[in-house]
Amino acid sequence: MNKTNYAAPASGGWTLLQKGVVSIVVALALLGLPLVVPGYLTFQLSGVMAYAVAAIGLNLITGYAGQISLGHNAFFALGSYTAAMSMVYFNVHYITSVFLAAIVSFVVGYLAGFPAQRLRGLYLALITLVLAVSVAPIIKHFKDVTGGMPGLSIDRPTPPAWTGLTKDAWIYYLVLMFTVVCFYLARNFVAGSTGRALTAVRLAPLAASSMGVNVNGYKVLIFGLGSMMGGIGGALFNYSIGFVGPDSYSLMLSVGFLAAIVVGGLGTIWGALVAGLFLQFVPTYASDISEALAGTVYGGILIACMFFMPRGIVGTWIEKRQQRHRPAAKA
Repeated sequence: MNKTNYAAPASGGWTLLQKGVVSIVVALALLGLPLVVPGYLTFQLSGVMAYAVAAIGLNLITGYAGQISLGHNAFFALGSYTAAMSMVYFNVHYITSVFLAAIVSFVVGYLAGFPAQRLRGLYLALITLVLAVSVAPIIKHFKDVTGGMPGLSIDRPTPPAWTGLTKDAWIYYLVLMFTVVCFYLARNFVAGSTGRALTAVRLAPLAASSMGVNVNGYKVLIFGLGSMMGGIGGALFNYSIGFVGPDSYSLMLSVGFLAAIVVGGLGTIWGALVAGLFLQFVPTYASDISEALAGTVYGGILIACMFFMPRGIVGTWIEKRQQRHRPAAKA
């Protein structure tokens, strides 16, 4: 009587068998892509995943905790430079450099979270805007270690001979490994009681505090974790391009992150993947359509997404699925 019924609908209308089949198909597709697509597309997909990991961090801060941050480019840059300098000056292994970037970004983000816990809305946005515009000048000022305006060149990971993989394919698999782990950890973090506490912190902080939720503690922690994800994304981005320079971390990158998670879906983990695709491909295609009007095309695409899907692509899809299965749940 109590055995699992694989034909019975699971939560959201999916059966366990359907979930298993979809998971296997997606895994095989991700593993097989570098073997069938051109090298340049493999390179771009690595960039998509690096951006997606960073977007998870901003989605934790903004989508789940409700803190508007315009300084995510600072943590993306911090992770990139931490990983790059550890490899250039200390000959650290490229995988270890990602963990160093995660630690440094978490510590800095956690410390930055203390003043941020007292601010909301426009005030927090203005404070984090200072972070965003300070990145490039700071990098240029400490040119003896950062490389200044010319930047730093780093060796891209080289595949072991026994794999028979190209460099782009090897980098893709490395970035995919970190991306899967980051998505898994973020998904588990926001699930259950932690996710409900973050929702309470975002929607009704006073009520949450009266019910025993440590509002300030959650805000500081989520700022640290979100910054850590941004740093990891920056370190992974190094794998693809093999170079770090101040012009790569401008204010527009931070604005792009914020726009991308809105398009992907605030408060959704999978929306970060859409954000990565948006950041990697939309600016390029906008320039291809009209280089002179690239900003206009980019803005038009963003406005269209927000107009037709106000909750973002993933958020709108989840909402429609819930509406479709609601009558069945009542029955």
